[in-house]
Amino acid sequence: MPRIKTCASTSNLSVGFDCLGLALNIYNFFDVESSEKDILLNIDERFDNPDNLFLKAYHKGCEFKGINDFVKASFETNVPVSRGLGSSSTLIVGGLKAASVLHDNVLTDDEIFELAASMEGHPDNAAPCVYGGFNGSFINEEGKFIRVPLEFSDRLILNVFIPDFEVSTEKARAILPNSYPRKTAVNNSAKAVLLTKAFSEGDMKLIRECARDEIHEPYRKKLIDEFDELKNVFTNYTNGVLLISGSGSTCFGISDKALPEEAELKIRELKHNWEIKEVKVAYEGVEVL
Repeated sequence: MPRIKTCASTSNLSVGFDCLGLALNIYNFFDVESSEKDILLNIDERFDNPDNLFLKAYHKGCEFKGINDFVKASFETNVPVSRGLGSSSTLIVGGLKAASVLHDNVLTDDEIFELAASMEGHPDNAAPCVYGGFNGSFINEEGKFIRVPLEFSDRLILNVFIPDFEVSTEKARAILPNSYPRKTAVNNSAKAVLLTKAFSEGDMKLIRECARDEIHEPYRKKLIDEFDELKNVFTNYTNGVLLISGSGSTCFGISDKALPEEAELKIRELKHNWEIKEVKVAYEGVEVL
């Protein structure tokens, strides 16, 4: 029985709104086999229905190749739902990979990426989930998803802070303005370009200068209770930057210093039971084990 492994991801990375994504070493696993009907095992009852993203992706992958089939899948999920860590991409990419591996590997990774990004509507989480590593991506004029691998320094220390509440992607999108001043757009674009260089070199001084978003974080942080308190503790103790992971509620810390125990204790005193994880870049994308 094939076992499929998909990784979490953090997207936006401050000024890289809807275009930058980084794969993280938190994983979901799916044990799959062909079946006479769709069967999903070891999942929350609210997700056991035809709208399950894994199931929808499986059938989309099959239909793309003209295949009519069903799947039995057992879930082992470690990527939290609606926390800004790309859980939907792990399910979609997992379902597409299942459709491929159960039918003689009929889908290439590029096809899986294109299908996954089209299901999500944007490619920033799909790219790292499929390919691993640090990725830039966008939709071109013909509606095709373009993805480019980028460098990310292993000198940087990464932490995720996961609270006990969700933020829905729909709500996080709705809170954003419909338009921005030209100056805001220019500044964000310039900082996004330089931030990719800062990440590749592990240049914390430049990261601190560039990671000052004006497009989404000033609005979305209002949906994340205790964001400012968490940010103050993290930056005071590490001199790093604290970003919103995806659309939240998870926050993503980047520094060149380990988070000291005293800082962890202060964070654990906050009311939302923030789970603290030191994470690394996952350089392998979707895999069959």
